[in-house]
Parts: sequence; structure tokens; C-alpha cells
Amino acid sequence: MVNQRVGAKGDRAGINARDATSGLDVSGVVRRLRRANDLSQRDLARAVGIDQSQIARIEASHRGIDVQLLANILEVGGMRLTIVDAHGVEITPVGHDVLRDNAGRRMPAHLDVLDPGELPYFALRGPRYDRAKPHARYHHRRARDQRRAEVGTGPSDDQPTRSGIAGVERAARAARLAEVRRRTSALLADDCTCVPGCWEHAGCAPSCGCRCGG
Repeated sequence: MVNQRVGAKGDRAGINARDATSGLDVSGVVRRLRRANDLSQRDLARAVGIDQSQIARIEASHRGIDVQLLANILEVGGMRLTIVDAHGVEITPVGHDVLRDNAGRRMPAHLDVLDPGELPYFALRGPRYDRAKPHARYHHRRARDQRRAEVGTGPSDDQPTRSGIAGVERAARAARLAEVRRRTSALLADDCTCVPGCWEHAGCAPSCGCRCGG
């Protein structure tokens, strides 16, 4: 639930329904919603669970409006709030299941968090044995900028999530299983004469005359 009330001048007083600097005409949007859905102020207020006078005040621009309240109003009319960048592309929030530190705290949002299996130089240079292995690590800003320049990544790359890592691991296990089944099927074929060394290669060993690809 969004409790913060963002004022047009940064005073946390709420989104003023008439303030042109906010770029959002809340009172006009609410009236548009009512017109598109054939709702009276009383109908809309009842659906949202507030008093009709609150809708009237919003439309009259007499007060600011809480972000969550605006989202609830829009939901009644089949609409929603969204954030877009300068090119009109919708911005999605950072996932709730991003990797956290051993105390359960989120990593700094502006830094790049490494996958659990990726060890930075400082961890290899000075391993710590007096504390539990961290769930994840991150580079500080200077090292982050250097790494971004070398790898060619940017701030648009999200921090890794538990669900994303689990998905990659599932895909890797499935690929390994498929490869084992393929090679087993090839070795069990009637016309297969693979030598034992084939098991040590991705395909037939150089000395194998079968050349079945197993």
C-alpha cells in the first residue's frame, strides 16, 4: 500500500488535482472515468468505499489525493496508474524477491548485485572465515562503473531475483538431463559402436569409428 502523499512542491501533502506542474489533471481524469463508466459521484464513492463528498472535493480540486486512493478509483473504472520513461515505455518496479543480505535487507538499489556463484576480486583476495557466506555481493560505485564499462552493461540491468536464479537453474538441469538422454539413446542404438571414451566428450571421441554423435 502506498502511504506517501506526494505534493506538487515536494511537501508530501498529496497530488494536487489542479496543479499543472504535476502533469496529471486528477480531477479531469476522475470525471473522465465517471463519464466512461456511467457513474455518478455517489456510485463511484460507494464502489471505492469512501464518502461522496470526497469525490466531489477531488473533482473540485479542493484537496490533494493519496496515490493509493487514486489507484483505487481508477481500478473501479478498469484503469490503472502507470509510470513511463521519456520514450513512453512503461517502467516496471524492481522485483520484491531480489537477493538480500544475510540480515534480510535489500541491497542498495543503485548498485549492481552479483549472482551468488559470481565471486568478485575482493572476495577471492581476502576471504572471510569469521562470518557466514553472504547470500549475495555487490560492487561499490567505482568498481561498479569500471565493471559496467568493461562488460558493456548499464543501469537498466535489474538486480538478480530468487525466482530468476531458480529459473536459470531449472533450465540448466533440464538441458543436462536432455543431453544425458540423447547420449544414452545414441549409445543404446543397435548400430552404435561407441567406445567408452565417448562418455568423456560432448560427442564421439576422436578414436570412435561410430560417429553417431553420442
